[in-house]
Amino acid sequence: MTSSPDREHNGQGGYERPTLGWRCGRATGWAKPCRHGPTADGVCGGAATCKPARLGDSWQCRRPQSEGGPCQSGPGNDGSCGLSRPPCVPRRTLAVWRVRVSALVGAATVALVVLLAHAKNVTTAIPSSLNPGPLSAAHAHFAGGPSCATCHEAMGGGPSAWWQAFWTPATLSPGAGPQGDKDQADKDRAHRLSSACITCHTFGGHELQAHNQVFSGSDNKAEATNCLTCHTEHKGRFTPVTTLSEARCQTCHSHKIKDFAIDHPAFHANFPYEHSRAIAFDHASHLAKHFLESEVADRAPKDACLGCHVIGNGGRVIQLANFQTMCATCHADGIAKRDFVFFRWPEIDNNSITPEEVRKTCLPAEAQQSSAAAGPSNKDFSGVSADPLNALLAYILNVPADNAADYEQRVQALARAMMQDGVDALITATRDGLKDAPIDRLFSGLSAEQVREAACAWAANKEYTAPGSPALAGWRADSLSLNYTRPSHADPVIRSWIDALLAQPVPADGDAKARLQAAREELLSTSDGPGQCMKCHTLSGSAEGRQTVNWHIELRAATPLTRFDHLPHLDLLGPQKTCTSCHALADQAAPGGGGLKPITRGTCSQCHAASMVRDDCRTCHVYHQDRGFSKAMMKNAQ
Repeated sequence: MTSSPDREHNGQGGYERPTLGWRCGRATGWAKPCRHGPTADGVCGGAATCKPARLGDSWQCRRPQSEGGPCQSGPGNDGSCGLSRPPCVPRRTLAVWRVRVSALVGAATVALVVLLAHAKNVTTAIPSSLNPGPLSAAHAHFAGGPSCATCHEAMGGGPSAWWQAFWTPATLSPGAGPQGDKDQADKDRAHRLSSACITCHTFGGHELQAHNQVFSGSDNKAEATNCLTCHTEHKGRFTPVTTLSEARCQTCHSHKIKDFAIDHPAFHANFPYEHSRAIAFDHASHLAKHFLESEVADRAPKDACLGCHVIGNGGRVIQLANFQTMCATCHADGIAKRDFVFFRWPEIDNNSITPEEVRKTCLPAEAQQSSAAAGPSNKDFSGVSADPLNALLAYILNVPADNAADYEQRVQALARAMMQDGVDALITATRDGLKDAPIDRLFSGLSAEQVREAACAWAANKEYTAPGSPALAGWRADSLSLNYTRPSHADPVIRSWIDALLAQPVPADGDAKARLQAAREELLSTSDGPGQCMKCHTLSGSAEGRQTVNWHIELRAATPLTRFDHLPHLDLLGPQKTCTSCHALADQAAPGGGGLKPITRGTCSQCHAASMVRDDCRTCHVYHQDRGFSKAMMKNAQ
C-alpha cells in the first residue's frame, strides 16, 4: 500500500508496497529509497522529489520536512516539480523471484516425471518415476515386474485409476469397504496394503492385531496395527523388510525394560521344564549316582551329555539319540525279562469239563477208543493251579479275579471254545471285553494250534509242556499260562495291549471300574509289567478316565512369541561347558524337571547384559505367532 497524505504531512516518509513486483533501485544499492517508489509497470517514481499541489492560481511544493522542506525554486507554471533528479532502475522483489523459482522447479519436476515415466527401473541405473525401487528378494518372485497390482490395485487401471487413488486413499487398500461407510473407510486407510500382505502370509491369530492376538484391558494401545508400521518395501533386493526396533517395542508395552538383567520379569519357577515330559529320566540320579557305580561304569556314556544328546543341528530343542544308543546297554536285558501274561489258568474248585469231553475234542477219532480218561473225575478233582485269575483276563471276561466260584464257569467256557476254535475263541472274548481294540495287532503271531493244545492240557487239569525252547520273542504257551515272551523295546504287540487297555472308558459300575484299574496296574507295573514300559514312559490323561502313553518325544511348542537356538551357544563355549553352564544338576529332582535346576534370568544375564552380548528384545522374542504361508501365494509366483 502507498503512504497516505497525512503521513507525508507528519513527516513520516517512505513507501510500503509489499504486493508490488518492483522495489526502488536506489534501495538495492544501499542508498535512500525515494518516497513514491516504482510504478506498477516498473517505472521509477522518484525523478521528482514531490508532487506539487495547486492552491488557487498557483502551485505549492509539498516536499516534507524529513527531506528538506519546500524547495527554493518551487514548482513550475505547469505544476511540475522544480527539483528533479535522474531516475533509478527498479528491481524485481524477492516475492517475484520466489514465484519464478517455484514455477521453474514445478515445471522441471513435471517434465522429469513425464520423461522418466517409461524408464525401466533403478536396477538399470536409470531412475523411474513410476518405480519406487526394487523389491526385496523374498517378494521379487511374487509381486515384482508386471505384478505390482498384487499389492497396488490402481496399478492396472491406468492414469485415471492412479488419479482416483490419489484423492481416495481408501481405494489403495485391497478389499476396501464401501465408500459410504466412513468407519470402514477409516479402518481401510489405517491398514493400507495390509490386506494384500495377508493374502499370502498367515498367522496363528488375528492378522492385524498386535502379536496376532487380542489383549484384554481398556488401555489397549495396539489395536490399530498394520503391516506397514514395521515392514517397508522397495529398498533393494538385500535390504531387510522388517524395521522393528527396540524403541518400537517399548511404545506399547507398559513394563519398560532398559536392562535385561535388571528390568526383565523373572522366568517361571521351573523354566524351561514346566511342561510334561514323555520320558521320566532323572539326570541327577543317573549322572551323580548310577553312572558312578562300578557294575555299570563301563556302560555309562563316555561323553557325558553328548552320549545321549545330538547337538549337530542345534535348534530350540536338542534332539535325543535312539534307545539303542542311549539306554540299551543297561536296560535292554530288563525289558526282555518281563513277559506279558495274557491268560493264566486259575484255581478251579468245581470242574465242569469231563474227561470224555476233553477226549472227544482234543484226540483224533482213532485214538479216542483206546485212550484212557484224559483227566480226573469230578469226585476226586483237585485243581492243578492254585493261582487266582489274572487281572487282565478278569476284566475282559467281566468277572471277579479272586473267587473261583465267580469266575470258574466263564473260564471253563472259554477253555471249551479254545479247544474247539483255538485263537478265534480268544479274539471273540477280547473283542467283547475291549471296545474298539486293534485285534489284528493284539494277537499278531499267535498260533491257533498252540492255543488248542494248551487249552486241552488245562481242561484235563494238567500243565502244558511246550515243545522246544523259546529262542525268539513271541507268543508261547507254557505250564499254566499263555505269555508273550522276550519282548524288545518298542514291541508292537505289548504297545498295542497297553494302548487298548488305557483307551477303555471307565465303567460307572464300581466293581467293573475296580477290575479295569486292577488290569491297568498289572499291565503298567514298573517292576512286574511287561517290558517295564512305564519305568521310563509317562502317561497323559486322568487315572479316572482314558489315558495315553507318551511313546515318542515330541517337540513342545515354545513359549508364545519367543525363540531360542542352542547352536550359537554351543559354537561359542563348546558343548561340554555350555550344557552344564545352563543346565546344572539339582540336589533333588523337581516335578517334571528331570533332575536339573531351573534356568533363571540370572543364568542368561551372565552373558546377555549391557556392554556384553546382545540383550535387546528381538534377541529372544518374535512379533508374530505361528508365521506361515497361504497356498494362494503361488498364484502370483513368477
